[in-house]
Amino acid sequence: MSKFSLFIIAALALITVTGAGCSLPGMTKKTSDTTKFGGVYKTSDAGLGWTQKTAFPTSQGVGNIGTASIKSMAIDPQDHKTIYLGTSENGLLVSYNGAETWQAANDSKMQSGLVSSVAVDYKDMCSLYTAVGQKVYVSENCGRTFEESYNETRSGIKVNKIITDWYNQGTVYIGLTNGDVLKSSDFGKSWSRIKSFGKVINAFLISNQDSRVVLVGTEDGFWKSTDAGLNWTEKSSVLKDFSQAKEVYDLVQNSSGLTVIMSNRYGLLRSTDLGETWEALVLLTPAKQVVITALALDPKDANIIYYTTTSTLYKTVNGGLNWTTQKLVTGWEAAHLLVDPEEPSNLYLGYQILEK
Repeated sequence: MSKFSLFIIAALALITVTGAGCSLPGMTKKTSDTTKFGGVYKTSDAGLGWTQKTAFPTSQGVGNIGTASIKSMAIDPQDHKTIYLGTSENGLLVSYNGAETWQAANDSKMQSGLVSSVAVDYKDMCSLYTAVGQKVYVSENCGRTFEESYNETRSGIKVNKIITDWYNQGTVYIGLTNGDVLKSSDFGKSWSRIKSFGKVINAFLISNQDSRVVLVGTEDGFWKSTDAGLNWTEKSSVLKDFSQAKEVYDLVQNSSGLTVIMSNRYGLLRSTDLGETWEALVLLTPAKQVVITALALDPKDANIIYYTTTSTLYKTVNGGLNWTTQKLVTGWEAAHLLVDPEEPSNLYLGYQILEK
């Protein structure tokens, strides 16, 4: 069955669930004043102009996901129009048309609560993984239903990162808030602990150049594996020239994997040798003066880099020689930034509620 057919089935189910014009908990009807809303914004001109994309159709009208706080975002590797959102309270949301409209997950287990991470199998587009509190759920039917894949029984430890291997189908890594990394090679049916970093895992990347190369950034360190997680080497020493760079926020790469950009407490660093050496990008703000909240790299042109602070979007088209700035929505934090892998002029920006 095609994903489009599953979309129709899920949409009909959603209308039945939502009933007479009700939106999901925390959702609102559209109003003329959308500037106060967060949710998701989209640009189709590489960041020149942004439009809020929060339409949530129901049987009685169009609701709005603009009050949803976005905690994770993912684009389907095989269908760039399919976008998944993990929210802080409203579960999993999905768009099948490039963010023009959104719908809730069909499974009630995914319709509320915090979804901290979402990942899709690169070769099986209907295999979807979500991190919900101490559990990992997997769907094998494009999100129609979800089954529990992993349950963390240790108190206070949650799953906060999920990534899938683009080369080895069914291979999944998860990161826990205590620094443990677990791996599955059978679509999440069984798991093994392959490493404990002892710190919260903030960044997780499988190289597009060689899927055996895995990079991990924690709140106090940087690690690398060249054999799919069997062995790890701490690479924090390569960051020693950049004060506080060991506090890693994110890692992104271009489609070839030849360029990797790291955001950290220092600022932005660039590597062209799979994390062995790094150089600092010169930003408009001094090192360590701002917190970078989101980071993205054009998959087809490694000279085009985007990053955000709480209220400002920065962009370079020449590898960091010059930057342009754009003011963002106030009262919300720009938290997630995705570049469409097929049409890089399309970007999606997810906002979360600004913590005071």
